Amino acid sequence: MMNATYSPDDNKLRLYASTRLDAETYARVKAAGFKWAPKQELFVAPMWTPDREDLLTELCEEIGDEDTSLIDRAEERAERFEDYSDKRMADANRAKATVDAIADNIPLGQPILVGHHSEKHARRDAERIENGMRKAVKMWRTSQYWTARAAGAVRHAKYKELPEVRARRIKTIEADKRKSERSKAESEMWLKLWTACGGEADADKQMKIAIAIADRCWLHLPRKEGDKPDFDQRPTASDGLTNRYPNLYAPRTVAEVVEHAKRVYPRSIEQCDRWIEHYDNRLAYERAMLEEQGATQLLAPKPRRELMPLLNYRATGGAITTENQYDRGRTITYPQVEMTKAEYAKINNDYRGVRLGSDKLHRFRTAMIKHSLVSVFLTDSKAHQEPKKTEPAEFVREFVARPPRTEQTEKPEASSFEAMADTLRNGGVQVVTAPQLFPTPASLAEEVAELADLQDGHRLLEPSAGTGMLLDVARRSVDGCLSAVAVEINPQLAQGLAQRFPGVTVVNADFLDMAGCTQDAKFDRIVMNPPFENGADIRHIEHARTLLRPGGRIVAICANGPRQRAKLQPIAVEWRDLPAGTFKESGTMVNTALVVIDAAL
Repeated sequence: MMNATYSPDDNKLRLYASTRLDAETYARVKAAGFKWAPKQELFVAPMWTPDREDLLTELCEEIGDEDTSLIDRAEERAERFEDYSDKRMADANRAKATVDAIADNIPLGQPILVGHHSEKHARRDAERIENGMRKAVKMWRTSQYWTARAAGAVRHAKYKELPEVRARRIKTIEADKRKSERSKAESEMWLKLWTACGGEADADKQMKIAIAIADRCWLHLPRKEGDKPDFDQRPTASDGLTNRYPNLYAPRTVAEVVEHAKRVYPRSIEQCDRWIEHYDNRLAYERAMLEEQGATQLLAPKPRRELMPLLNYRATGGAITTENQYDRGRTITYPQVEMTKAEYAKINNDYRGVRLGSDKLHRFRTAMIKHSLVSVFLTDSKAHQEPKKTEPAEFVREFVARPPRTEQTEKPEASSFEAMADTLRNGGVQVVTAPQLFPTPASLAEEVAELADLQDGHRLLEPSAGTGMLLDVARRSVDGCLSAVAVEINPQLAQGLAQRFPGVTVVNADFLDMAGCTQDAKFDRIVMNPPFENGADIRHIEHARTLLRPGGRIVAICANGPRQRAKLQPIAVEWRDLPAGTFKESGTMVNTALVVIDAAL
């Protein structure tokens, strides 16, 4: 079974089918412009037409009224869009959870550090993180899109119900109705002319009349035997009667043209009548709804603008000065000439007119004389008193202040997805090869901070800061204010430190080559995990001693080898052998020690 409905709210036809349409019916429905709406389980046409109405009447016998209103359908659509949004947000959260699981404690946008251990594994993780971020951001943006569509669906339906919008729609329908009425009148005229032409007894006169009509009506004729087979364009009545293109079309007789006109124009008139009836029904509905809303005054014609009185007066000084209508804010002076009404009437209409006076309350005559625009005083007409001179009136416009747009509260998850999007815009996850950088384990960093005994107001330095693990733990161990400086030779790591620790001075330089470390720039505490290769830790720690203030302290991690013991243990106030495998998670099995060095007072 099939049912058909029409909704005056949106001017659409709908076809409901309880079973799948057969191939022939489906092809006819599709050819008529109907589209399948899977969520609503119906066929819908974008607008009413006579042909679509005839098809539905043939299939369903009658067309009923649509039960659901425009608002109801918009709310149902919004619910579907919200469901889409929830599903995409769930997908986004799952992708984000996968990214977080891979990245572990690596902040978004920070480089992945590659040491001697599996660089291949790190690069693969970086690629997986970036792909996961792209998927999470895409799903989140898709969710935002469907949320906006849901709000837009209801907003659009409510907008179409506004009285002002309905009034404009009524005026559009009225204009369309007038077009149909003009088309009907034209078809009736051409039908009358062709019918009269067919009744003409004189063949020669009939041909002349037919050609005269054909040159103006643009009537296309059906193809017939003798027309060029591979040329699809149909001839006009003028082409057929004059045999203008003998290589394309066979000639037509007046009788053939008249017979075709008697078939075509009645159908056109019938179609126009159906359109006019349809427009009348829509207008009746829209006007009734507008009346129910109490806004029928919106259809009232706008009052004509009142014209200022036209004054005829002699201007003081022989000229009239008023505002330049083509250059607002400036004035223009029209010299005045005197003439009679008869002389003024002889001037071509295109060369005479009126202008608004400076007070905006009167008009005066103008004329183009000898290529100059002048003001005119008619000597044989009633003379008026010259208006008082005033400054050009200022235009005052009142604007209705719109209420401020309500700021939408950003959902908590939005900031994390925006951070992912920023990371992708800035080049994604970076992979930095740093063979001698082994990040300090968190438990060891806490032990270093405890030994450093940081106090409020101390100035702290972390040389070769890397990822800033020591700096992070040390800053969190102090309740008060702490001035901190981080030195890092790798520019990408230095940039990451600056982003991660706002307020910390980050120096992108080789710690051993740093210049400008004067007495005023020395530090109370230095925490460090220097590179170990070829005794570099010894040189870094010895250089750090030169930057300590009296009474300052260094807490450093170094390799636990004979050279380190020989150089550093004698000057240390404390030496701790760290357990084997302390740096295993960072990619090395080197034996390490924790050394504390104090500066003399």
